Amino acid sequence: MRKMIRVFFAAVCMVAFLVGGALAGDITTPSAKGAQWDKWTPRSNTDVGEPAFKAISSQAHSMLYGFRGAVVFDGVTKQAERVRMVTITRHKVEGYVNQINPSFALAAGLHEVAVYDFAKHKWFVLERVTPDDSTGMLPKNFIVTPQFVQVKQLNGPYWKYTTAAGWQRQ
Repeated sequence: MRKMIRVFFAAVCMVAFLVGGALAGDITTPSAKGAQWDKWTPRSNTDVGEPAFKAISSQAHSMLYGFRGAVVFDGVTKQAERVRMVTITRHKVEGYVNQINPSFALAAGLHEVAVYDFAKHKWFVLERVTPDDSTGMLPKNFIVTPQFVQVKQLNGPYWKYTTAAGWQRQ
């Protein structure tokens, strides 16, 4: 029963998301600049480019992740917030580079990592950090808990995001 309620709520959020959630924010990261990006005009406030992973949701929030970035629907503000970036869309990384829980949404790109903080209602981007998307280490390299988000940098340290401290090198 609980699972059915969750699925129903996720469906309602996604319909609201697709039909007309206002796009409050549209953050552009350094990797999302140049001629190919200047010509791209999103078809809707949920357009994240193709290919795209399936939509994911937590209790009150939903997230879309695709080739050109991620969009989060914040269930509290009823707003869609987009982060434009070059993302990692290999099938094997789905569910690791894009994660969501009631506290955070993670969208890892090729050259930066973005976390949407549902307590602050905005994206926080860690620029010029290439995440380690090595297939064998995905569960250790991308960790999202209610208290923090931790991501491993390729050939580098771990980076941790908390609401209180923001991004910190570990």
